[in-house]
Amino acid sequence: MSLSQTAPALPGRTTRRRVLLTRTLLGTALVWLLLLAARPLLGGRVWWWVLIDLLPPLVLVLVPLALLAAGAALTLRRPRGLLREGRWLTGLAALALIAAVPQSGLNPRALDGQEQPPPGALKVMSWDTLEWAQDNDPDHFHRYLKRQQADIYLLQEYMEIGNGEPVPVDDEERLRASFPGYHFAVAGELLTMSRFPIEEQSVVEARLPDPVTSWDDYWNIRVLRTDVDVDGTEVSLYNVHLPDLFYLEASPFSAEFYRIVADLDHRRTTVLKALQRDIESNDNPKVVAGVLNLVPGSGELRWLDGLTDAAHSSGSFYPVSFWVGKLQAWRLDWAFSATGAKTHRYRLTDPEGLSSHRAQEFFLSL
Repeated sequence: MSLSQTAPALPGRTTRRRVLLTRTLLGTALVWLLLLAARPLLGGRVWWWVLIDLLPPLVLVLVPLALLAAGAALTLRRPRGLLREGRWLTGLAALALIAAVPQSGLNPRALDGQEQPPPGALKVMSWDTLEWAQDNDPDHFHRYLKRQQADIYLLQEYMEIGNGEPVPVDDEERLRASFPGYHFAVAGELLTMSRFPIEEQSVVEARLPDPVTSWDDYWNIRVLRTDVDVDGTEVSLYNVHLPDLFYLEASPFSAEFYRIVADLDHRRTTVLKALQRDIESNDNPKVVAGVLNLVPGSGELRWLDGLTDAAHSSGSFYPVSFWVGKLQAWRLDWAFSATGAKTHRYRLTDPEGLSSHRAQEFFLSL
């Protein structure tokens, strides 16, 4: 058989490949659209959705963009028999992109520039210290805290690790020397420091399962509410550290890993429900800040509906607060305000190697 006799079969094979590729892209676009529709509905309702939420939020936008480019290329090139599929792909990708942007952590308000805080606004710092100064130079750690010159500090992980378990830490003497005139509230591993008098402090109670370490308060106290008197106005500060999304010490190929993920999800949702109840029954101006261990677009954020995300006043188009190794892709630290409290000039600052979490810094007006 001559070469000229076999040549006509090649376009057929090429067309079949194009059809297969186009249908694969169509299937991907449809699955991605369904995933985006399911995120707000299933997050916080089924524990295993946490594993899907671990996907870097920016990927939610990048995939539809790639599919949209592929659909546009098909539509413009008009390959034989694939024009309709190209249009479908473009349409599905466009819908997925529209659904993805609010879930991606992108902050389009940054394009308008940062609103400057009004005169007299309070500076607030919220930071996961990552086991206080246990593995760091204590002098550097305390210099970093003091250099922020915040009126209010909401600090998490005021604790150390001993024998593989969290244990309390007592650094009060040095803190009082570094922050003369400040008022202190401590509960579990949460520490709030305020330049303004503390009228009352309380723990937001949640019915949690039995703790898994010898320090019960580490597991049971996840929200410290502190009511402070700011020049005659009582403001409620909620210092929050919700349970992690997963457990790094267990292999994802083990049953223990998934059992722990389910337990952490239950604890996180239980605390969020209790926090929502307390917020709704509180008429004071409010600030809620800390490590929520929630990602943008997560359905678990429904428990904080009605609060204003402080990151809306950020100058960053894609604020991220946590990284693994050199990958910075997640925002796990959040700050909110409500009931007459307004945040300004929110930013995430460099922790100078002291923690894997950036510190949240913002200004508060009443």
